[in-house]
Amino acid sequence: MSARRPTRRQFLRGAAAVGSVMAVDGFAIEPRWLDVMVHRVAVPALPASMEGYRIAQVTDVHLSSLGMLHESIARALDSLRPQLVALTGDVIDSPATLPTLSALCRMFARPGRTLVATAGNWEHWGAVPLDALDEAYRRGGATFLGNESRTLGGLYLAATDDGCTDRADLPRALRDLPREHPRVLLTHAPGVLDMPSGEAPVCDLTLAGHTHGGQVRVPFTAITPPGSGRFVAGFYDTPYGRAYVSRGVGTSILPVRFLNRPELPVFELVRG
Repeated sequence: MSARRPTRRQFLRGAAAVGSVMAVDGFAIEPRWLDVMVHRVAVPALPASMEGYRIAQVTDVHLSSLGMLHESIARALDSLRPQLVALTGDVIDSPATLPTLSALCRMFARPGRTLVATAGNWEHWGAVPLDALDEAYRRGGATFLGNESRTLGGLYLAATDDGCTDRADLPRALRDLPREHPRVLLTHAPGVLDMPSGEAPVCDLTLAGHTHGGQVRVPFTAITPPGSGRFVAGFYDTPYGRAYVSRGVGTSILPVRFLNRPELPVFELVRG
């Protein structure tokens, strides 16, 4: 006996049911469902004192108000205890959220933990004054960096301004970076990582965001914004060394994620 083919009405009802499930998932479930991942990163000549040093990346928050997702991030940070939290741009979209940005940083700050931040395209597109952004980060206990480098104990850290808005200056950010390990580079839009590196030192780890991992993904398709280059999400080899592109934690344009949960990646440095 052959199976009966569904009628047009049955097919439309089924399609509507599937669409409803996808809408509930995309708008109500996934945007609040944090994916926490720990990656071990081998660093040649890592000092024994830095074995197990952890770096957490928080990016593309697109902060409007504090909520359950941000509380989940804070709890995960308390559980995993990273020594460094890197906020790699698009954390706010408007000057109106500068006080909320300070409050977010205070949620993440703990004794013995360093917070550093870079700018993304939305800080620039949203006309957030950089001096006000710097002050908001300082009030929250974070250091705001752009096209410069810092030494954090045994860690050499470089950070750029945003590449999507043509403000990233990799040579300037890397010029004072010692050719010693470990070296970490922070940038927002990953497309700049395929620029020729010249004599710049190769970094042990580069952290970027911007892409949202495509934000709404369907099979075999990920639509990413300008400035993403070939990058979508995960680990890549680049002229500047191994890079990780985070899916980020927030949403842009539409408050929806599908097959693409917000993520908190944590990187544990190991000798190798």
